Amino acid sequence: MPGGRRIFSRIQSGNPYASGKGSGTSGSHGPEDRDGNIVPLASMVVLPKHSQLPDIPGDGNLYFECMLFVFGIIMMCLQYINLYKTVWWLPQSHAQYALNFYLIDFHLVGLISLVLAARFLICFVQEVHSSKIFFWFVQGVKGILVLSAIIGLIFTSYKVILEHGLKTCLFLCYPLKIYWLENVHKRRRPNFGFGFMAETEKLTFRLNLIKLWVLTESLIKILDDAPLGHTCTLTPDIVREEVDILKKDFNSRLKQVLFNSLTTSFYATGVPVWFSQNAHSNCDACWNTLYYDSLWMWQHVCLTWLSAVLMLTCHFLPPHYLHLLHKSARHLGRWQRMEARHAHVPYNAWSELQVWPQGALVKHVRGLFKAEGINVTAEPGNSLHSRFYLLFHQPMRVMNWLVFLTCLVVGYQFFCLVQSSEWSHVVSLALLMFCNFYTLFKLMRDWFVMGKVYKDHDYGLSN
Repeated sequence: MPGGRRIFSRIQSGNPYASGKGSGTSGSHGPEDRDGNIVPLASMVVLPKHSQLPDIPGDGNLYFECMLFVFGIIMMCLQYINLYKTVWWLPQSHAQYALNFYLIDFHLVGLISLVLAARFLICFVQEVHSSKIFFWFVQGVKGILVLSAIIGLIFTSYKVILEHGLKTCLFLCYPLKIYWLENVHKRRRPNFGFGFMAETEKLTFRLNLIKLWVLTESLIKILDDAPLGHTCTLTPDIVREEVDILKKDFNSRLKQVLFNSLTTSFYATGVPVWFSQNAHSNCDACWNTLYYDSLWMWQHVCLTWLSAVLMLTCHFLPPHYLHLLHKSARHLGRWQRMEARHAHVPYNAWSELQVWPQGALVKHVRGLFKAEGINVTAEPGNSLHSRFYLLFHQPMRVMNWLVFLTCLVVGYQFFCLVQSSEWSHVVSLALLMFCNFYTLFKLMRDWFVMGKVYKDHDYGLSN
């Protein structure tokens, strides 16, 4: 068919992987033609080359958890400053201090501090070890700290409930609701007729709910448990299995980052605002009226959440982890769906055991696809494989996004700082910028090192 030959010449004219037998046919698509194309396609498959990243120092788990705890405490104090600030310098002012301390519920402050310190305490118990000489002493210190935290949590919770009422204190359980909704989504799977499956899932969910804060240890130890690795191989099954493992690990890290950042901003900045104006539990007509700038309060909440997201992302998506995802994406490749008008182009039947080079045309049940990448082991039409390749085949893509977002947040804070005239706003933005400067420093250092390594390395393909 002349039209088919013309289309084939336009697509495959620059393809070095097309076989001579396939290009000389008159539009025939018999088994002999397809079999003739497989041999040269397979012979042109090469193993991708990977660059080597140097050892980039990072923060240890205990040090990072300590910084995140201090960050949460600072944000909480800044929110209380925004809420209870005074104008003590005016001659007509009756305030003697910078804050109205008598309006602050210190039991609530203690409760928030203990909740923010939970992850740091868990990390301390897991990370701190000693020799045999001081083993029992260290274990005793850990036990005392854990027991003190539990007693303090129970005592402060009891006092807050007495002061504000149980109905108001249910606001503190919103993170538990988020965790519950996430688990309900996971549990919506058929039980295949086994009656005991529902009870087993309920029991598992209750245990997970009780251990909500203990489960944060999975975030703390996620870099240590079952260390991930990359295998340079031309076996498609191994590559796809590795990509599935990395995809699940990346999604788990991302959900942990989002959940813990929301928890930090919720307790550090949202809870003080919620409990700042409410009726006393023993007097429904007695309101603790407080006037504040609502827009500034919620801006502080959002900036705290963004800062926590950047801190957690910078720690749990380090350069070597991004490099690992990039190497797997280079082995995975991607299939580009071809239009229906290319249906007469000679193609190969897709095989899950075949590694396809760049430019190869295959026929799948989902349509006609063209290979993109050095090697392609992905499944045609698989959206998960396509998203993984799109996100990580460019080695600097994720790092560029992080650096851009951090610079955007810091730039916005600096702009607000220049425009601010109230002392509470200046202190709030200055300390928040100081916390973000450290994150920006680490990201810029990693961005510079990774950019230099990838720029000097010749991939042989502009990806």
